[in-house]
Amino acid sequence: MEEEKKGISRRSFLKGMAVGAAGIAATGSLVGCGKEPTEDTPSNGADEDVKASFEVPPEPIPEEDIKETVTTDVVVCGAGISGMCAAVAAAEKGAKVVLLEKGATSSFRGIDYGGIGTKMQQASGAKVDKMKAVQEIMRWGGYKADQRVVSLWADHSGEAIDWLVEMAEAAGQTADPVPLEHQEVRGSTVPYFTTQTFVLTPNEEALAAAPKGTSPRLAALRYTLETTAKNLGVDIRFKTPAEQLIREGNGRVTGVIAKSEDGSYIRFNAGKAVILCTGDYGNDPEMLKTYIPSSENIYGITFSDKNNTGDGHKMGLWVGAAIDEPPHAPMYFDQGLEGLPPTYKPVPLTRQPWLGVNLRGERFANEDLPYGYVSRSMLQQPGHMKWVIWDAKWPEEAPKFGMTACKAMTPPLHVPEEIDELIEKGIIKTADSLDELAQKMDVPVDTFKATVARYNELAKLGEDKDFGKRAACLTTIEKAPFYAAKLAVTLLVTLGGLKVNDKLQVLDTSDKVIPGLYAAGNTSGCFFSNDYPNVMPGLSHGRCITLGYIAGRNAAAE
Repeated sequence: MEEEKKGISRRSFLKGMAVGAAGIAATGSLVGCGKEPTEDTPSNGADEDVKASFEVPPEPIPEEDIKETVTTDVVVCGAGISGMCAAVAAAEKGAKVVLLEKGATSSFRGIDYGGIGTKMQQASGAKVDKMKAVQEIMRWGGYKADQRVVSLWADHSGEAIDWLVEMAEAAGQTADPVPLEHQEVRGSTVPYFTTQTFVLTPNEEALAAAPKGTSPRLAALRYTLETTAKNLGVDIRFKTPAEQLIREGNGRVTGVIAKSEDGSYIRFNAGKAVILCTGDYGNDPEMLKTYIPSSENIYGITFSDKNNTGDGHKMGLWVGAAIDEPPHAPMYFDQGLEGLPPTYKPVPLTRQPWLGVNLRGERFANEDLPYGYVSRSMLQQPGHMKWVIWDAKWPEEAPKFGMTACKAMTPPLHVPEEIDELIEKGIIKTADSLDELAQKMDVPVDTFKATVARYNELAKLGEDKDFGKRAACLTTIEKAPFYAAKLAVTLLVTLGGLKVNDKLQVLDTSDKVIPGLYAAGNTSGCFFSNDYPNVMPGLSHGRCITLGYIAGRNAAAE
């Protein structure tokens, strides 16, 4: 209040800093900040007077610290799936490309990759109503997405997937479709769309070139993209994170300043464009708290790469970009087993739609829901966890559920020895009576036994009158030994990003194009909101491939 009386507020102070930076820019120095929001261009934060630290532009990197200047056509920031696809696509169109990566290697993950209208899909006979698929993505996001951007994926995903498959086969890898029966959630009342995913099988050369611990599928993808990029002359620079974009005032983004491994800086001038593909912000606690408040209740961060700290989001914000309205969509997974680190691989048996109870021993939701919905229901419960309960009949019952993707009860995702190991460690509780099991779970015995009795009643009836779970998943809990595992919610990736148009050009807070700047993959927004629609197998990775492919081609055409 004293500051306000003196005529100096935090807003005016920050505005003064911005004006000072603009003045420096006018003299020719390089900056990493855009115009201050006005009444016509509201800030990205909920309160204009209070900004998160990541929203405040850093000081421009001093000219004397820049030891090298590289001139190219296109600079791609981030060597994940979308960044590698963008670099290859741009190079194929004749652009001179530099690819900057924060880590020591390219960063891939995922099981399969989906699209609509691919050659594989056509060969399988599967038919997908493209408009209904787009509408389903929009519905999951409460129509907060830009349908033009969602349609961009739907219209071009078949083309992009075919492009990648042909590239993989040319590099000596084998591409095979995932059988449709392995993708479907049989009998589910949840709308489902067969996007026809595929997997890659590596040759010996790809396996030998992959970093230790890389899965075969990812080894094939990495080898395909890296080999193709190098053959096209892409200048790939690992351990060289992009730090600031180069933009003077409201003009064009003309390049990037990156940090080399020795701590010096390199200026990369981009004659055509810069493409931001730096992944998500899953390892920036402040960004998580700002954009996905519910993430504070999760068990831990799982698969988000340690280098994914929202670098592209921040660089975009600093030059005036708009970001998706919070809360952003998380990709939640109901895979956290108490007693195991969050990075432990999923255990499909514990994630089947068995009876689920909260820490009070009460049933609270339909257990046969997409894992994002299951996770949301868990986050509303005491301790943000749940117990799953099953009995000795599980070898016959679980395969009948017809679950999909990461919950599928198919080798090698589940083997009895793995379950035995978890029982020995005390992570899966087992007992010969419900009383003993409840005591090991530390839940009220009477409440728990009443919950099981009611559940058994519904299972024998063949109708879930309490929560509407499909009959195929109603199984009695009556044959000893009985089992229980405590599950928590984990976060795979964040899905909110910088606002883009249907050319993947980044937009400012007035919905105007920031010239020379594109975004793709999880750095781009306008696609997901609320939850990830996991009723479309391969959608996340298929989107990264498609949007990276389109962004690269569009940037090369500048």
